[in-house]
Amino acid sequence: MTAPKRGRPKGARSANLAEVRRQAAAEKKQLKLEYQREVTRLENELRALTEKYQREVAELSREVELLRRRESSYQLALDNRLHEVADHIHAVLTNWGGAELEQAQVGKRKRGRPRKTLK
Repeated sequence: MTAPKRGRPKGARSANLAEVRRQAAAEKKQLKLEYQREVTRLENELRALTEKYQREVAELSREVELLRRRESSYQLALDNRLHEVADHIHAVLTNWGGAELEQAQVGKRKRGRPRKTLK
């Protein structure tokens, strides 16, 4: 059996056991308070970051919806313009073809098929 150690415990400021226990309780209370402050600070920071994230997500969702509507509007305008251009091209080609046919003369050979000549 070993004899109880004399003197103060390691890290203690006093040799009195009651004083050492009081110091340990005070240190424990201080550490608990510091940890609680840190936890509260981190919870507040997390709450602020979560709110910021939700605001940014909502803003981006609004922007995406706006871009979708704008794209739909552009697509509709482009579709309308494409139909206008197609109708114009059709009319121009039809008029050109009609003019070419008017200029063409159909003459008959003495034998065989009629011949189309362009002047």
